[in-house]
Formats: sequence, C-alpha cells, structure tokens
Amino acid sequence: DGYQRTGMWANLGARLTKVESGDVVVEARLTAEAHGFPSGRGTIVHGGAVAALADMALASAGATLNADGQTLATVDLKVDFLQPARPGTMLARGQVRRRTRRLCFASASVEQDDGTVVAEARAVLAYIGG
Repeated sequence: DGYQRTGMWANLGARLTKVESGDVVVEARLTAEAHGFPSGRGTIVHGGAVAALADMALASAGATLNADGQTLATVDLKVDFLQPARPGTMLARGQVRRRTRRLCFASASVEQDDGTVVAEARAVLAYIGG
C-alpha cells in the first residue's frame, strides 16, 4: 500500500477499492487545480491524467497474477477518449483478458462517478523476473 502514497498514485489521489484475481477497481480524485484545464466546455481533466489512471488499473489487474518475485511493466498502451472528463471522483475498472508466461493482455474503462464512461484502454504488459 506504500506505493499509493507516492508518485502518480498520490498525484491522482488513487487507491484500490477492489482487488480480485485479474480484476480491480481504482478510485481517484482528479481535481481542477491539479489535473484540469479550461476549455470552451468548462474545466476538463487532462487526457494524460485519465490515461495514467487507466494504466494504473491495467497494471494493477495484471499484478494480481504476478508469480513470486515478479514485477510488471506496461509495454504498449492504447487509450480511446470517448468524451471529456470532468474533475471529480473517477473509477477505473481493469481486467486481465489473457495471461501468458511473460505477457498480460488487459482492458480497462474509466468512468465518472455517475457511471459515464469517458475512456477505454487496452494494454500489453510484460512480467519481469520471477
């Protein structure tokens, strides 16, 4: 849990709220001050913050399947932004689709606290060590 108090996890105010084998939910508080910028539609959240949140869910889902001594690294990340995200609480739901000996294929959705999906993501992650 220490990693949740440092780096990007701390920046996004993120925490794991569900952890099952290959299935996680990451909750984050994205603020106008730290993650937003003005637009013609009001303040929206920077896509980089949304992508980082998606990556956290993807990697966290994959990490639930780590073997002893393994860590995980994102090799490829694809994010589709479906609509602008508004500052506030967001949930990223990550799921492993397939795990091989060295690779993990995962998908995630990022949604506002009202359930509106603002982004969908896919990743290939590599297991290192172990």
